[in-house]
This record gives sequence, C-alpha cells and structure tokens, in this order.
Amino acid sequence: MMEKFKRYLSQYFEHVFVLLILLATSIINYYIPYKIAFLNFYFLPIILGAYYLGQKRAMLGAVFSALLVLGYMLLTPSAFLAANSTDQVFLHLSIWSGFLILAGAVVGKLQENLKLEVANARKLNTQLAQSQQELNDSNIKLLDNNHSLEDRVQERTQELQQSKSAIESLKSKVEMALYSTMDSTVVNLMIEGRLRNEKRLMSVMFVDLVGFTSYSEDIRPENVVADLNRYLQDMEPVMLAYHGHIDKYMGDGIMCEFGVPQEFVMHRLMAVTCALKMQAMLTARAHPWKMRVGIASGAAIAGLIGSHRQTYTAIGDIVNLAARLEQNCNPGRILVDKFTHEDIQPFFETRKLRVLSTRKDLDLRKEQELDSLVRKIIAQPGNAQLHYQIGQIHLNIQEPVEALQYFEAALRLEPKNDTFKIAYAEAGINIKSQEQISVKGKRHRIEAFEVISLKDPLLNRNKIPQALYEKYQYVAAQISIPEDVTLPSEVMDGSVGQSRVVAVLSFILADNLGLSESDKRDILQAGFLADIGKELISPNLRNRRGGLTISEIDIIQQHPEESCRLMRKMGYDKPAVLKLVKHSHEHYRGSGGYPNQLKGNDIPIGARIIAVADAYEALTSSRPYRESWERHAALGEINSEVEKGVFDPVVVEVLAKLIA
Repeated sequence: MMEKFKRYLSQYFEHVFVLLILLATSIINYYIPYKIAFLNFYFLPIILGAYYLGQKRAMLGAVFSALLVLGYMLLTPSAFLAANSTDQVFLHLSIWSGFLILAGAVVGKLQENLKLEVANARKLNTQLAQSQQELNDSNIKLLDNNHSLEDRVQERTQELQQSKSAIESLKSKVEMALYSTMDSTVVNLMIEGRLRNEKRLMSVMFVDLVGFTSYSEDIRPENVVADLNRYLQDMEPVMLAYHGHIDKYMGDGIMCEFGVPQEFVMHRLMAVTCALKMQAMLTARAHPWKMRVGIASGAAIAGLIGSHRQTYTAIGDIVNLAARLEQNCNPGRILVDKFTHEDIQPFFETRKLRVLSTRKDLDLRKEQELDSLVRKIIAQPGNAQLHYQIGQIHLNIQEPVEALQYFEAALRLEPKNDTFKIAYAEAGINIKSQEQISVKGKRHRIEAFEVISLKDPLLNRNKIPQALYEKYQYVAAQISIPEDVTLPSEVMDGSVGQSRVVAVLSFILADNLGLSESDKRDILQAGFLADIGKELISPNLRNRRGGLTISEIDIIQQHPEESCRLMRKMGYDKPAVLKLVKHSHEHYRGSGGYPNQLKGNDIPIGARIIAVADAYEALTSSRPYRESWERHAALGEINSEVEKGVFDPVVVEVLAKLIA
C-alpha cells in the first residue's frame, strides 16, 4: 500500500504540490485568525517542491504562494495586522517572500545537482554493471578456455609422458644391448659423441686358458659354457676394477686394453696389477685350468672398427707383441715387454727371460730347446758350453746377432777354445751377409720379463730401518682389511703399498707414544683406509706436475669425507675409526682448509699420527711426477712443516727417533 502511494506521489507530485499550496493558503487564511504566525508553513511545500519538481517550479510555486498571501492580506488586512502597522506587515511579508523564493531556488538547485549526480551515478552504475557483466562473461569464457586448455595440456602431457617412457624403455634396451657387447665407458662416450679414433700410449693384455680345448672335448657343451661363464664372471670384475677395457672374448681368451678409451698415466702398472689379481682369482676360485697372460705397452691406434657392425679395439705392433708374449708364457705366469717392465719394476718382483722372436713361422722345437737352455744358463751362468749351444741354435735359425753374443760370452769363459772361435767367426760372416742382402722374414726379438709378485713396501729399507722392521714385522698381519679395497685406487697414481706402510707406521708411532691396544688397533685400521677417498680425485689431477688451482685444491680436500662415505658403504663404520679418518689431514695449528676443521690437541691423537705417517710415506716413495726422497731428507722436510704448524711436533719427534 505504501509503495503504491509513493509511486502515485512521485508520478503526480506537481498536481499535489499546487493543490497542497491552495489548501494551505485557503485553510490558513480562512480558519486561522493570526495568519502571519503560519507564514513559515509555506517553506515546507516549497522545499518539497524544489526537491521533487526542481528549481524553476519551486520558485514559481514560491511566487504563487507569496501572491496568494499578498492577495489575502489585501482582502483581509486585519488578519495580518495584529499589533503591527501595515508597513511592518508589508516589510515582514516582503522578507518572508524573499526567503521563501530563495529557499525554493537553493533547494531546487541542490536538488538538480543531486539529480545530476544521481543520474551520473546511475549511468556509471549501469556502465559498471555492463562492464561487470562483460567481465563475468569473459571470466566464464576464460575459465572454459582454461579447463579446455588444461585438458589439452594434460592430454599432451600424458602423450609426452608415454612417448618419454617408450623412448626411455627403448634407450634402456639399447644401452643394455650395448653394455652386453661393449665396455660401458665406450658406450657412454659414444652416446655423448666424445669417442674418437686416435693414436695413444696404452697397455694391451692377452689372456688365455691352458688346456681348455682338451677339457671341453670331454664335457657336455652346456657344462662347458657354464664353466666358461663362471670363469669370465670372476675375471670381469677384476678387469673393470682396474679400469681395463674388455675388447673381446676369443673363446677362452680375452683381449683387454688399459689407458683407452679413458686416459690413464699409469696404464702399465694398472695392467700388470690386474693380471696378477686375475691369476690370484683363478687360483682362489679353484678353476680347473691355468692361465697365461701377455702384456705389451706402447703406441697404438684405438677406435671404432667396422662398417655397420662396429667394435672399439686397438691396432698396432704392441697388440701383436702382447699376443706373442702370451703364447710364449708358461701356464700360471705373466710375461711383459721391456717398456712395460720399466714402469712396473719398482713395484713388482720380476725376472728377465730370454729374448723372444716376434715372427710367426717359428720352429717350435728349436724355441722349446732355447727355453730349456736359457733356464739352465740362469742357474749356471759360468757354463761356457751352454752359451755355445744357445749360440748354435740362434745361428741355425738365422739369428747371427744373438748367436754372436752367446759365442762371445763362451769365449770370455774359455778364451782358448777353438770351437768357440770358429763359431764366433761364422756368426760374424753371417752378419755381414745379412747386411748386403735382404733376408725375407727376418725375425726380431724382444726382451721378456716374468712378473712374480708384488713387492712388500715394508722391505724398503729407505722407508723403515731393518731394526724397526724386525721389531714390528708382526703388525702387517693384523691388518684384516683386504688389499683389494685400496689397491685399485693406488695403482692409478703409483702409490702402491701406501695404505700398508701408513697403517703399520701409524701403529708403530702409537705404540711408542704409549697408546692403548684398542687405540692402536683403531689407528691401524684408520691408517689403512684414510686415503681410499682419493677415488674422488681424477687420475690426471693426482698425477699432475706443477701447481693446482683453488677449485682443484677444494676437490682434493674433500677426500677425507669421501673416505668416510666409502668406509660406511663397505661396512667399516666404527665411529672412533671414522673420526680418525675424517681429521687425518687437518693441520695441527688449523688453517689447513679441510672441512669440519679442528686444531691443536682437539684433533684426535690418532689422526695426528696418521697425518705424519702419511706425509713420511709419500715423501719416501716415487711418484710419476718426482723421485723418492731419502728418509732423512724427508724427515727434514716434515720438520720444516712442523714450524709452519702443519704437524704435531711430539709425533714428529717420535718419528725422528725411530728412523734415525
């Protein structure tokens, strides 16, 4: 009801306004005796008129009201006079009329401004509503597009994931196929596009089983294959541990290279150590055969050979030489050439054998006879007749140079023997004949050395004096950790035996410092394992001549932590031993640059002992980049480091007394 009244009033307010003024004027002037007292009543309709009808109509209404009141006053002046004079009434009415008109004008103006503002606001609200609606529509479309896009992205992601999984599966299968036929290092270099054909120094090893053919004739084929696979399963980890590239399997034979495709400075040492460990593995696993190993070193070409089906292999004279050495090797033995022997001699017990022919068309009976006579002459070097017999065989197989050497040796032993003189002259004539004509198939002979065993570094009197060794020689037997834990790392920088010497020497220092048996056992184990973390450091960096960069030094200083990690991985996780290894390279006065640094007596005494023993062993050992130091000179160098705060002076003082 109220809403209807408001709508009616809003629609017909102008008529209501005029009617209201007429009624008010009529009622006031007819019924109220004191008309002037109610003149202010007219402000109400005028203000309402100004608000609802506008300024112009309100002013007209005010003028109309004033004229009506003036008319009433002229008709009935007594109703307006009261106690006032006529002039006062006119003045009052004039003022009243002016204010009435002014009120209508002001309120009307305000109302028009308000209407304008309201209209603008409504317009802006309409535009805002339209914009909001458009924004809502856009948001809805955007959400729809987002959902659609998310669906498409999800579908595409699933497709890519499926493609990736398929590619990874295919890649895995290809890699597995490649790994089963090629060395993993070669495969990775091929995938990365870094495999190149090049001429490089390397060591080539040929391995062959003696008696395998006759063994396989009496055994069922499946058993032969199973036995051969068991043998290869034992040999492969040894070759891979020493970074050998398994070139190919040739029945029961193996061809393996060291120094390719990865370059290793100590490839000769790595190859011979690997061969020695393979012989030991064959014996330990009780295989029913014996093994022959031939190793030759030198320059050869390495690369991918083949058209569609390729293989990474080595080509060159040293390959043929290694094969020849293997053929001439006795079962259970290792033969190396002279170039290989030069590098490994400090680490292995070896013996020189007779020179071997590299030609293939050999008289095997003559070669066997030479082998027999050479063994005899090693035992009887003063037997002139043996020298003569060997010389005769060399002369018969057209090797006058070698014959001349043996005839000359026989003459030195028996200068008056005419038979030796005639043979010597005949050998000389044959040499001159060969200088004048080309002898087809002229053979060449090479020196061969048989590798017997690794040398015991504790027997090096430059490191450990005889009296000290005799007193503590029992200590080495207390090292329960297998040699194979540290040896593969040691051969890469020529530090073979380092772990053994450091461990024993650390035990000796601990004993002379009065430590307990438990502490000495911990120090023995920690000294042996302190440097296994060197695997973190590349071989090229470990064999570097000259200074190192800051980043390279940072890498080297991380190896104690790496040693601890490897120890935990292998099960050597005794906290006391790990703590000794962790702090075994820190400087006594600090500033050594190693992480988790301690200083002074805060460094465990065992770690301080190992640091001194390690420095002494390193200085008294040869390395690829320098010769070994005499032990007193090494001690002098360590004393100079004491002055710089590197080592504990008490430990160094004990070492000086022991090696004096």
